[in-house]
Amino acid sequence: MLGVGEGAVPFAREITPREADAPQHEAGLLRERCLLFVACTRAREALSVTWSGAPSPFLPHAA
Repeated sequence: MLGVGEGAVPFAREITPREADAPQHEAGLLRERCLLFVACTRAREALSVTWSGAPSPFLPHAA
């Protein structure tokens, strides 16, 4: 997985701002998290995740 960085995953333009609609914001985050999960679970033997700058907030243990 290339480019799993902050601003790219979740894709900021696809997420409704929390102030505008909190339930829609949460649904958008869940949808983006599910897409990342599906992409990662397609790996058969090995998985590498890369990013530039800060990692995605979906990768809390990234260093």
